Amino acid sequence: MPERVRFAHEDLEFARAVTFFDAIFAFAVTLLITTVDDFSPEAWSSLQALNDANGPSLRAFTISFVVVVSFWRAHHQGVTSLSAMDGQLLGLNCVVMFGIVLIPFTTEALGKLDLPLPVAVYAVDIALTYLALNAVELIADRRGMRPTRMTRSELRSHMAISVVLPLIFLGSIPIAYLVSPTAAELTWLLIALLIPFVRRLTRPRAGAGAATTGSPEPITRDGSE
Repeated sequence: MPERVRFAHEDLEFARAVTFFDAIFAFAVTLLITTVDDFSPEAWSSLQALNDANGPSLRAFTISFVVVVSFWRAHHQGVTSLSAMDGQLLGLNCVVMFGIVLIPFTTEALGKLDLPLPVAVYAVDIALTYLALNAVELIADRRGMRPTRMTRSELRSHMAISVVLPLIFLGSIPIAYLVSPTAAELTWLLIALLIPFVRRLTRPRAGAGAATTGSPEPITRDGSE
């Protein structure tokens, strides 16, 4: 069986992959502003008219800007900390990129249509992209492509933190249909409270978990930054 190809952190292929991923994030976050596009004289006749015409789109833009930048920060920190990358990790990273480039599309629907379906599609996109992002780190850890390895307690903490955002976004879908799209969007604010709470609750205690020995990947943090 042929040996799996790996690109070391110092290799040109590794740097090209990171540059490619960063460019996609930059392109996606730039495209977000194109979802705010009512420049008619009526829309700009007053602040109230501007809010009526572009207010929902601007709110959707703001939400997605924060989401994409947060995804970029987590992805960039995770990928640049890898000691190597192989074909499977490259493919999984491309799955993350697929979700990222969909965000401007779902953002436009979210800002222009006061309907449950745009909320549902947006929530599924964000949840699945986030899960793929966490899968990159977990697979890299398992394959020894991080400088250090997680202990069992750190892995449990990471897994607990990684399900908070998907649960909140996916849980907002029935709220969008049963209550209102706006109520569903408001539930997304719970992320700012629940992720820090779960992080504190599951944080490994000092000295918990023994270091992994006999392998090129010692112990690391829970990856929840």
